[in-house]
Amino acid sequence: MQNTHLRTYVKKHPDNKMAWYLLGKEYLGEGQEAKANYCFQQAGEVYEAFERSKAPTDIWVDYQEKLVEMSEQKEKKHRVRKMWLTLLMLLVLAGLPPADAPGFSREAADALSSALESTDDTAESETDDQQVVTAKTPPSNVFTAAGFGGDNYGEAALAAAWSGSGPKVETSAVLGMQTSDDWSLWKRNMPVKYIVQTNTSGKLTAQSYDAKQCNCEPPEVSPKIKQMALAWTAKQEAAASLTSAIVAYHKQSGAWPKSVTQMAQPFPNNILGETAPGMTKMFPQLLSLHQRKPQAGKGKASGQENVPTNSSSSLGTTAAFEDTLGGQPFLQEPLEIVIDKDKHKLALISGNTIIRMYDVGLGGDRTPEGSFVISDKVVNPNGRSNGEFGSRGMQLSDTNYAIHGTNEPDSIGLDESLGCVRMRTADVEELFALAPQGTPVSIGEDVLPEVTLVPEAKQRYQHTLVPKQNNPNKTYHWLN
Repeated sequence: MQNTHLRTYVKKHPDNKMAWYLLGKEYLGEGQEAKANYCFQQAGEVYEAFERSKAPTDIWVDYQEKLVEMSEQKEKKHRVRKMWLTLLMLLVLAGLPPADAPGFSREAADALSSALESTDDTAESETDDQQVVTAKTPPSNVFTAAGFGGDNYGEAALAAAWSGSGPKVETSAVLGMQTSDDWSLWKRNMPVKYIVQTNTSGKLTAQSYDAKQCNCEPPEVSPKIKQMALAWTAKQEAAASLTSAIVAYHKQSGAWPKSVTQMAQPFPNNILGETAPGMTKMFPQLLSLHQRKPQAGKGKASGQENVPTNSSSSLGTTAAFEDTLGGQPFLQEPLEIVIDKDKHKLALISGNTIIRMYDVGLGGDRTPEGSFVISDKVVNPNGRSNGEFGSRGMQLSDTNYAIHGTNEPDSIGLDESLGCVRMRTADVEELFALAPQGTPVSIGEDVLPEVTLVPEAKQRYQHTLVPKQNNPNKTYHWLN
């Protein structure tokens, strides 16, 4: 990419340190080290922060393209404005008598000439006016998360937060997930690692809240940001559960659900056993995302002909995740359950992110290995909440094995079952709420890290139980 547009941009926006940094990278690629070093000096702390960055190249390319696009749009706007002003001047002058003749409007001609000579200044003024209008809408606080551990300092997420900031965004906060092997560990109370802000002068600033990384004593994160971060993580969990239910519904019926209620029905149609606050607002956007994804074995997006096109069906699609960087849900991969027989752990995952990790009781060699899906989801499978299978049961495919509660909590962590997966009451009720019917389950050995990810009681997944999820026609006796 030629650096002409970037030079023009930094000339007009000398306070944009990221633009200076990108221009320096362009000069460096051309072998002009002196010019590159000057640009890096102007970039200041941005150069220091990102020279060691492992952020993918496409992030920088996207940012450059955004700057160039903004510059080109502005120049195009100037050209169009100048054309119309010239035409207007010609039209006015065509109807005016000669200079100094009676009735000649000197003020009109001077005003047009002045407008033609100061197009740039006028355009800048219009931009300022637009910013003032935009400011009437309260700026939002957006969040994202990234893995922090080893040599990973979340640089890619920081770069994305920087490039996604602007007058409509008050703060962009990057939350830190611990890493273990190839896994990222999701928590309700993840620490804030970076905050990118737009100050009152319109300048972007980035603050690290990791003392080891910034080699400084960072300020305290405000209680407001902490509270919003907790609400954001809860919202992402609800979105992951709902998106998994949408996928499961489509696999089972071959059609797309029309509402959250259609998936939250009494047994046996209880794909979604629990509902969470905000699901109704999220539903249109999540449904649209999956309708546009190509389905296996089809040349175009399955159900594409059913994608809602009217305005009412898309209401709230931009507002549903306005608190998430990029405007899309963070946990986009459908939920899966992984069980590690060696470590006696059960993990609820989305992609390579572990959302929950529970201790479980197993049956040693009697617990089968392989791939299953959650079929029957039952409340009180023994007919009562304190039975041997506890208050919740999730059958594995069409087998006689299940994930269920227990009235023997001391067996958690041991191989005392006849092959089923035992869980503590609070754990199995939370898993029942999060994992829809149809959730894939894989059981193997040494597949999970040695960690436990269980929130405090007050930070558990908040949900409302769908009525009538017992099976009135059956009392379950898995392996008994």
